[in-house]
Amino acid sequence: MTKILDWRRSDDPRDVVHLAVQALAEGHVVAAPTDHAYVLLASALQPAAVDHLQRVTSTSSVQPPAIVPRTADEVLDLIPSIEPGSRRLIRKAWPGPLVLQTKNADEYSSLRCLPEEVYNRIQTHSGEVRVWLPEHEALHYIMRLVSGPLVAAAAPVEGKSQGVARTVAELPSGSSVLAIDGGVIQEPGEPTIVAVEGNRGTILQEGVVDRTQLRQLSQYVILFVCTGNTCRSPMAAALMRRKIQDQFGKEFDGQSIPIVAVSAGVSAFGGDPASHGALQAIQNYGCSLQDHQSTQLNSWLVEQSDLILAMGQRHRSVIVSQWPDVASKVHLIAGDGSEISDPFGGPLEVYQRCAEQLDRHTNYWLDHLDTSSIIHWSNR
Repeated sequence: MTKILDWRRSDDPRDVVHLAVQALAEGHVVAAPTDHAYVLLASALQPAAVDHLQRVTSTSSVQPPAIVPRTADEVLDLIPSIEPGSRRLIRKAWPGPLVLQTKNADEYSSLRCLPEEVYNRIQTHSGEVRVWLPEHEALHYIMRLVSGPLVAAAAPVEGKSQGVARTVAELPSGSSVLAIDGGVIQEPGEPTIVAVEGNRGTILQEGVVDRTQLRQLSQYVILFVCTGNTCRSPMAAALMRRKIQDQFGKEFDGQSIPIVAVSAGVSAFGGDPASHGALQAIQNYGCSLQDHQSTQLNSWLVEQSDLILAMGQRHRSVIVSQWPDVASKVHLIAGDGSEISDPFGGPLEVYQRCAEQLDRHTNYWLDHLDTSSIIHWSNR
């Protein structure tokens, strides 16, 4: 008999988490909500639980359950040889409804430490494995406490061959000993399953994340940062956008170029236009800032960016102190470590000198762009 715990009405959600972690450690299957479906979870250290999960969800060696790492970074322990493009994709898409199918040929993978029965069950006939980090607050806390990786599969609807369970009432009978009730899933759907080899991505199963979203997630994002986002950083972004078009336009003829340049300010109010001097100075480079509106630097921009270029050391310090995990991708735009002075309030000549500096420095970063991990998507 399945025990149902209401996540939303629990006096202390930690009790729900601890019971779920205990059930998983004891070799039981646990049902939990995600943003788009209920999933069934089992400890990858418990062969009987993995076997039960596969029988309930009708998964097989052709379509095995997915391994769930505790964090996105833990993928490197599971798949040390994971492609750079795959790493970029899951960094931007996880947690979320995206499953990555990838080769598992590395002898140093921690997957080799799993019980042999489990290791065989999580692979396809061609030796590939699936990894997935679903999104939900309950799962986040479970993954912090659970010992070892989990396996997961979307829970099917009771008595139906298609569709995913969107309430605990739709879970298959006997599918778990404990179900966490997170309410009705408002936008139910299967996770999208993809494979990436080199810079080629293939959609193996259509799902919640559509092709447009995959292209957005795969973009190489360059973020320029200054103070108010009305002078330096928007000029730099405008210059880089023009240069990206000039250099890569033919390569992606008829398609949107998957390299984008954006800007933000550490002290921007948001919605302010570009300063008059910046508007004038940038025109000499075939660029326009007529439609620019300032943006406050935020977590989403920082996390989605692949390269962050700051105008001065103070801007870099603000970014690194607030988001220390991204320090490796934050640089001064001037390679020699010099500062780009703020032209705000100065005469046009000051803005023009600033634009000249930005033009020179953006040339350097354009020449050193590593676009090898940008994924080009195709159908299977």
